[in-house]
Amino acid sequence: MTDPNKSVTTLNKYNSEDTLRVSECQVHKRLLEAYCTNCHILICPTCLMFGEHKGHDVAPMDQSSKDLRSNMDNAAKQGILKLEKTETILVDIRHTKLTFEESRQKVLKEVENTFSAIFKQIKQRKDEVVNLINNHYIQQVDNIDIQEKIWMDKQYRAYEVIKLAKQTNDYLILEKAQFILESLEILRQSPTYKNVYIVNSIDTTFSTNNVNLNQSEFIKGLTNWIKLGEPLLIQFKC
Repeated sequence: MTDPNKSVTTLNKYNSEDTLRVSECQVHKRLLEAYCTNCHILICPTCLMFGEHKGHDVAPMDQSSKDLRSNMDNAAKQGILKLEKTETILVDIRHTKLTFEESRQKVLKEVENTFSAIFKQIKQRKDEVVNLINNHYIQQVDNIDIQEKIWMDKQYRAYEVIKLAKQTNDYLILEKAQFILESLEILRQSPTYKNVYIVNSIDTTFSTNNVNLNQSEFIKGLTNWIKLGEPLLIQFKC
């Protein structure tokens, strides 16, 4: 169907006496003198002969107006113009829209609550795993620190004994005899190997016996999710 806005202006509103006020074709600047029954629009002679409505069926304006009035009268008699009818339908439509909106808000809230619970549990598990890793490394590094302190003490004793060995004052050497003998005994000890363990990876496997989990079961599974990987043995001489 031809777009009426491209060819002619629509019919002006009825005046106070309900008589038709003829307007001008916006395209051809001629009076609108006929009614195109194909497009249901007022047209001018140029529209019919050379324009977009060429070959269309037309009818006199007065007859077309009578036909439209008759059509509206029949509709009124059939009751389809009653506002009560449309209002009833509109109430049902708007109630349906309201139901959908309430349902949408309910589901969105459920999604928000579900993911909030999941994120909370994931964060809690993350903090637990971070603490496990930090505590493991603190314990292992403490063992290394102990050996470091022992060997720093040996280094100090060796340095002091070397200085005392260069002394020509026998009294000073005898005065440090206990320290010298103790240091020599400590320095004669053979180095040994100590074991420490590093965590080189994490296990991200999500273990479950059920293929389908509800929210409660899923969150429960998150409590043990992410474990420390198998520790890697490292030996160092000390």
